Amino acid sequence: MPSRRGLELERGEHLYYRGGLRKGGEIAVTDDRVLVRSDGELTSVPYANVSEITNESFNWFLAILSGSLVLFGLYSMTENVVIGAVFALFGLWSVYRTYRHRDRVRIHTHSQAKPVEVFPDNVDGLYDELEPAIEAVRDERGETDPDQTDPDTD
Repeated sequence: MPSRRGLELERGEHLYYRGGLRKGGEIAVTDDRVLVRSDGELTSVPYANVSEITNESFNWFLAILSGSLVLFGLYSMTENVVIGAVFALFGLWSVYRTYRHRDRVRIHTHSQAKPVEVFPDNVDGLYDELEPAIEAVRDERGETDPDQTDPDTD
């Protein structure tokens, strides 16, 4: 059972998962909400407000495109050193940024314009606890997923 220390949990609220974030901080999954602590700030996202959760793993297309930009910059250095170096440096920066944004989990809500973005240490462990918790709350409230169709109505 994960430690409840440092989280502002209500009496009787069960803690199912508590994990770290790559950039510092932590994320916790409870009965009714997700808690995100980063930069000394605690953000609480109730499951009733969650519209969608997405996981963006490593973007291979952007990485290959950025690597091609590096190669083009290195090749271009034979004609113009400054322009070739700019292309190569921009490509290296893009590869670095793409790598830093791997395994990004975005929690989209009905009440906030911007999603809550976290970079968990263990994405699979977070999803193993988060998906059933959200489904349980939706089943309890009688909500259905708009992407799923009922086979009896077709």
